[in-house]
Amino acid sequence: MAQNATSPHRVPRTTRGVPPQPHRRGSAGPARHRRASRGGRTNWRRFSCAAAGALVLAAGTVATTTAASVPVSFAVAGNPFSVTAERLEAEGAVQFASFRQDASGGRHAVAAVGIREAKLYRLCQSAVARTPLGTATLRIRSGGREPVRASSLALDLASLRGDMAFGSVQMGRDASTLQGGGVTGPAGTYGQQARTLTIDGMRMKAWSLTAGLFSLKGATMDVDAGAHPCR
Repeated sequence: MAQNATSPHRVPRTTRGVPPQPHRRGSAGPARHRRASRGGRTNWRRFSCAAAGALVLAAGTVATTTAASVPVSFAVAGNPFSVTAERLEAEGAVQFASFRQDASGGRHAVAAVGIREAKLYRLCQSAVARTPLGTATLRIRSGGREPVRASSLALDLASLRGDMAFGSVQMGRDASTLQGGGVTGPAGTYGQQARTLTIDGMRMKAWSLTAGLFSLKGATMDVDAGAHPCR
């Protein structure tokens, strides 16, 4: 009778000549073992799906930002750069006053400008960098008579000079209601917009420039020691 009693420490039944196999990770174990480990183990399949979904959403956000040229806030450099052109032709232009902040926390008053489509002839862009080793100038020039083409253009201007002509202009419009240029300002702020804008002999200094498209054909880039901005 004692031999037939069930023992709480009975050894599992095995196949003749084959020792018992230990439980391997990932193999089907007892149901109570699976239930006990469920609370502390990461479900990698769910984690992978969640991570993939997050990457897809992030990629979609980047693609949307690029396509729509939504202005992204970033710290500007400590000095504005120069942009010159023989002529700018734009469709859909808006402007209002704002501020931009540099990496050291300094605030700079700017004229925020948005342009839907633009052509710039004989473009020159330059930035002067003053480093502990000396001063250097980076210049980019467009080539030939082919214009630079830009769309969804947003600029923060420090200054602008040239012969300007506005078509269908509205001045004194609330900056939050501006249309056609792709950017708007705070409610109650002075704004202006125009259906068309041309500038001959354009000379500007800008804190930042972003664009959905900025195409230069036959462009050249060079770096020279010293300060040699575009004139």
